[in-house]
Amino acid sequence: MNCFSLLFICLTQFLSSLIGKTDCPPQESTGQKIFVLEGNAQGTTYTVKYISSDSILTKYEIDSVLHSIDQSLSLYNPQSLISSFNKSAIGIKYDEHLFNVVSQAIKIYTISQGAFDITCKPLSLLWGFGKETNSLPSKEKITNALYLVGSNKLIFRNDSLIKLLPTVLIDCDGIAQGYSVDVLFEFVQQKKLSNCIIELGGEIRTAGFNLNQLPWIIGIENPNLSYDNEFMLTKKVAISGKAITTSGSYRKFKKIGDHYFSHIIDPVKGHPVDNGVISVSVIAKNAITADALDNAFMVMGIEKSFAFQSDMPDIGVFILYQKKDGTIADTSNALFKSYLK
Repeated sequence: MNCFSLLFICLTQFLSSLIGKTDCPPQESTGQKIFVLEGNAQGTTYTVKYISSDSILTKYEIDSVLHSIDQSLSLYNPQSLISSFNKSAIGIKYDEHLFNVVSQAIKIYTISQGAFDITCKPLSLLWGFGKETNSLPSKEKITNALYLVGSNKLIFRNDSLIKLLPTVLIDCDGIAQGYSVDVLFEFVQQKKLSNCIIELGGEIRTAGFNLNQLPWIIGIENPNLSYDNEFMLTKKVAISGKAITTSGSYRKFKKIGDHYFSHIIDPVKGHPVDNGVISVSVIAKNAITADALDNAFMVMGIEKSFAFQSDMPDIGVFILYQKKDGTIADTSNALFKSYLK
């Protein structure tokens, strides 16, 4: 949360009750039904929906896939590979999950000129995320932390992920959920389920169509409208064969003194973002790309985000922001607008 009002847009966990809703009643005469699997993982919830004539997947299978990812990428698991990497002064042997996520993170770090950076953890800790603090960090502490930040301090060598400074730390939370959605998506596709929607913590990927042979409908919330602590839907996105993710300063924030600070840190400046952007939604081919980019765009701000996106014609961007007069507005590129229903 930035230093402005607590207003936000998101594809929240309660989307599990909304995903797949259509404007028409289901057509079950074909023998096709919609099956739903729900559970908890990675500190949030997941929903897997697919259309089939019979039950194909089990919750145990989905949980097993997510457990294997946690063994690699969970910071809450002291035995995970990422935890071992952070404890090491040199590096560790990677598995498929760690390689896929870190290699993509380095790619986005490079093309975004450092706006997305998984080595930003020392700054996050300095600002009190994952560590208690009641005071603002000094310029000296921020400078010292910035010395440890930069994904160019990570290299792959043979079968290992190496850190070029012994105290470099990585945190893949800004990209891991998108990756997890992609892994689940591929697992479901292997079952020859061509019509499905996967959601984890609000990150979503779709294939095919819903029960009425229409694109899947994803709700986008309006921060100005709420009822009984739930935010009302004012926009809907109709997508098929794409992923959509959202990043915002609404769930994780830190209050120091009288000010609220976003959990999203600018890896270049060393400060929480405070550029008026409330949230960013991204449509992309896969969820790992969308998940990383929505974080990068949060840091870049509106002007730089659209300038950056102009070289990526297959990326849709929707930005909710607060204007100087305090009112809330949104803006999006042409591709994202083409998916608005």
